[in-house]
Amino acid sequence: MNDSLFDIVEHTNRNIFLTGKAGTGKTTFLNDFVKKTKKKHIVVAPTGIAAINAGGVTIHSMFGLPLRTFLPTTERIDQNLANNIADLMPHFKYRKDKLKLLREIEIIIIDEASMLRADVLDMMDFALRHVRRNQQRFGGVQMLFIGDLYQLPPVVRDEYILSMCYSSPFFFHAKALEDSNFITLELTKVYRQTDESFLEILNAIRDGVVEDVDFETLNARYQPNFDPKDEAYVYLCSHNKMADDINQKKIKELGGKPHFYNAEVVGDFRETQYPNDEVLELKVGAQIMFIRNDTSADKKYYNGKLGQISYLDEDEISVLLDGSEEEIKLKAETWEQKKYSLDAEKNIQEEVLGSFKQFPIRLAWAVTIHKSQGLTFDRLIIDAGKSFASGQVYVALSRCRTLEGIILKSKITPDVIFSDKRVAKFQDETHANAKIEEIINSEKYDYSIQKVIRRIDCNWYASALENWMVMGRSSKFIDKNKSHQLYISLKSEIDNLVTIFLKFERILLQKTHKFLLGEEEWPEIENKAKGAVNFFFTNVNEKVFSPLKDFYSETKGVKGLKAFNEDFRVWLDDIEDYLKDLKDVHLLDTPLYDKEKDVEVSLKIKKVPTHVLTYQLFQEGKTVSEIAKERGLVASTIFGHLAKFAEQNVLDKNDLLRIYPKEKIKIFEITFKENPQDNVNDWKAVLPPEFDYSEIRLIWTYYLNLK
Repeated sequence: MNDSLFDIVEHTNRNIFLTGKAGTGKTTFLNDFVKKTKKKHIVVAPTGIAAINAGGVTIHSMFGLPLRTFLPTTERIDQNLANNIADLMPHFKYRKDKLKLLREIEIIIIDEASMLRADVLDMMDFALRHVRRNQQRFGGVQMLFIGDLYQLPPVVRDEYILSMCYSSPFFFHAKALEDSNFITLELTKVYRQTDESFLEILNAIRDGVVEDVDFETLNARYQPNFDPKDEAYVYLCSHNKMADDINQKKIKELGGKPHFYNAEVVGDFRETQYPNDEVLELKVGAQIMFIRNDTSADKKYYNGKLGQISYLDEDEISVLLDGSEEEIKLKAETWEQKKYSLDAEKNIQEEVLGSFKQFPIRLAWAVTIHKSQGLTFDRLIIDAGKSFASGQVYVALSRCRTLEGIILKSKITPDVIFSDKRVAKFQDETHANAKIEEIINSEKYDYSIQKVIRRIDCNWYASALENWMVMGRSSKFIDKNKSHQLYISLKSEIDNLVTIFLKFERILLQKTHKFLLGEEEWPEIENKAKGAVNFFFTNVNEKVFSPLKDFYSETKGVKGLKAFNEDFRVWLDDIEDYLKDLKDVHLLDTPLYDKEKDVEVSLKIKKVPTHVLTYQLFQEGKTVSEIAKERGLVASTIFGHLAKFAEQNVLDKNDLLRIYPKEKIKIFEITFKENPQDNVNDWKAVLPPEFDYSEIRLIWTYYLNLK
């Protein structure tokens, strides 16, 4: 099934929940998928430790989400209780690099989805639709949820508040997934357990079908006074304090000298995300558990493997593996806190923000159910009393390879076995294992066409233009007439492009539908898609991007327009990205952009010389003092700029009359003819005192170059 599973995720845009009983290989699929996929992806998780273990980041850090409960309503909400939509939107003012990253993502993988709350998923949906300017669910991003809803549920502080808008806290009751083509795919082969009778018991407990549980066989493992003696057993607890108390009691009973090993924490790595104790206290003889797989070729231990400390010194630890006479020397392992970013080629890269280096073991006479998630044990002691929450009996029992490896400190009774009927109903309604091939065959082509359509889509230009105009109107320093003329011109072009896009979209979808019915040839669709890509590249580049770049070259660096230009630059960056994306778009494996007619796309602005900017304002009829004020320069600098044009014989007599009174010009003309001087200082000496140096330099240059 795994090949088909990869294909349905890779070649469709379906939102998928990948589930399976404990030990069916969900984590293995995740690791394999991220290595093989060509889709731009990120991995996120609801909690810090889950994110570190999955090699990703937390949902809240990725999207900058508030911790408070979210209710998807526009009605006013007491902010002490929850956020509404209006409260949420200010959280989406991301930096430019985060915006670009979120717009590039094709698929988001959410690990440990059983712990994902419905309102958190809806906040992700709002964030993605807003940032990607796309009102499809999740802004058109595909979602892959991985987890087991029969295991650890979402943590909810106040379920009453959440119930005001949601049927349950589970992610599948998010508004973003309502009436969608969301499907559940289930991994069915269990690799952890092979005993069929034990699997039947586990499945009945998981499904909450009390009458199918063989309590007699299960409770045959009840031994309230069991003493593990020489064998390595792990006591599975419901709470951290219980596990810590047992481990501390046991290590003190050992006697001998304790050794302490400090973790090496570098950069940004929050304490709540530490995957192990910052300080490990160990003694020879201590029972430990590995919390990572052996990444060497030897594969001598795995996540959950038990051992006993056989030797310790200041910086060396040796462990005798459980069930073996083999002793191994440990090496410290490094866990990384990551951040996603885009490189110059717009590929998603993982950037390491911080690291946590520690030996990959912890004391393991006892461990909590929460920390046992995903681990495999050979021998367990379980007390399934009333402290066990929903799903925890199943999680606890399913950690062990065999029923014979389990010791029950209390009997398992029907009252601790229950399942959430909402989970069963959801999975029954969305289960699609039998439809995988059918979905791939019917959606592969449509998915590829939709990718092309998303790349061509220029609808967002209209709102971007309106925002640009609003910013311009609010500025005192922009040329209102010029910006308005550009706005009118661009509005006409953009409206036309949007109309053509909608027509192209309709035609491409119609042709794809006919192809799937056998009424259209695929090459015909390819040709239409090629025509669309090249049309939009040419027209957007020439009729939108180029005129905006020209206007930006005039406003860039102008005093008072810093904020305007920063926002303007973001829009230009977005258009540049749009054009570059069109160059790379493929339909299945066929490139659509015509490389033979390639046009370079660049936002590099040719800087307009400062004296040219001055002359442009002078030509518009502004005086020297007005130009100086607008450009934030002194009048003498403006005279210097105009002198450059006088030297080129560009200024005429009318220009001179705009700068000087007639009387001044007359005085200089007479002196120029009767008593010419060789330098500005000499001119200053022979002219009346009302002539300053900058005025003299300009008028003298004018008469020297007069033809």
